[in-house]
Amino acid sequence: MSPSLTNLRSRARVSARLESLLDRTPAPALEPFTWTELKTPLAIFAASRVYVFFILLAVTKVLNYPLTQLLGGWDSKWYVSIAQQGYVSSVPPGHGDLAQCNLGFFPLLPVLIRTVHTLSPLDWLVSGVIATTITGFAASIAIWLLLRSRFAIAPSTRAVALAIFSPGAFVLSLVYSEGLIITFACFTLLALQRRHWIAAGLFAALTSLADPVGVAAVFACVLTAIVAIEKDRNTDPLAAVIIAPLGIVGFFTYLYFHTGDFFSWFIAQRTGWQGGYYFSGIPRAFYEFAVHGFSTFNSAIKAISVLVALLLVWLLVKTRPALSLMAYAGFIFFLGALSPVIAITPRLLLRNTPLVATLGAQLTKKTYYVFLAISIACLGFLTIVSASPQWTP
Repeated sequence: MSPSLTNLRSRARVSARLESLLDRTPAPALEPFTWTELKTPLAIFAASRVYVFFILLAVTKVLNYPLTQLLGGWDSKWYVSIAQQGYVSSVPPGHGDLAQCNLGFFPLLPVLIRTVHTLSPLDWLVSGVIATTITGFAASIAIWLLLRSRFAIAPSTRAVALAIFSPGAFVLSLVYSEGLIITFACFTLLALQRRHWIAAGLFAALTSLADPVGVAAVFACVLTAIVAIEKDRNTDPLAAVIIAPLGIVGFFTYLYFHTGDFFSWFIAQRTGWQGGYYFSGIPRAFYEFAVHGFSTFNSAIKAISVLVALLLVWLLVKTRPALSLMAYAGFIFFLGALSPVIAITPRLLLRNTPLVATLGAQLTKKTYYVFLAISIACLGFLTIVSASPQWTP
């Protein structure tokens, strides 16, 4: 038997095994949607936060850390500083830690934190935790609504659990913007699915105000609208094309008047965090993982995340998704590959929740329970190591 024929058969067996992860049985009829269903995703999110909270509490006891140090660490401090003091007017001189400043972060979460602080007697960090908890509950509802437009209650329940208990989801307990990204990205895709073009544009604009990765929602919105204009010979989708970019364009315009430079965010990121060559993050992660193994924990997690992303993309193609979902998921992975530092991480996979949840709803039950158990274990593990400087969430 020729080597080429052997390779073809080997690839065919691998493909068949991967495809067996998906449930190909006819989908049950969709139950009529009722608002009382929303207690299901809310309960799932509440359970996930209790799980993460008790792990963090145990870590604080072992390491003798105050809980606020864990909740307010890493990027949390930058979001809180924007809410409390506003943006600084310039990027500090130098590179690396010396040049880091809050100009490298987007404004939607700080606006929410400031709103919570204004309406309550809470301090700034607690206001931030309350704000992100609210966004987490909102995200669980948005995921549910997106799923229920296509799937029955049972697979939707499984998919929400898989997304909310995903390894990167511990950041939903920190002062991070993932809850906002997931919420408005899901609403963007749902509006595109229903051809509500103005709503899709508004949700995409809001997604892009939460985080630079939110530009993926703008891309999905604009691309889907343009294809619809061409296919249907109808100008209604033009509203989405016009509205979707207004969020990020508005933010950069504000930065121009505030700092004198339209590209202040890019400068802050390049000098403070994202130094290096574009598209070098993934190759560097695999190289360091191959040479040093798990002693370079950041690189190990990134390399494993890349493999998970490849599996997700393969499954996505097999399910023949809507253009909007494919555009959103693909653009997020492109942004991860573009980065000289971040690459593909559990957080980036969390931001791709519409993809994870949509695929989760189509897994066989056996595969789903295996994946869920692995996800819950990894979520707990990453929650623990987030207290260590060995890994940057």
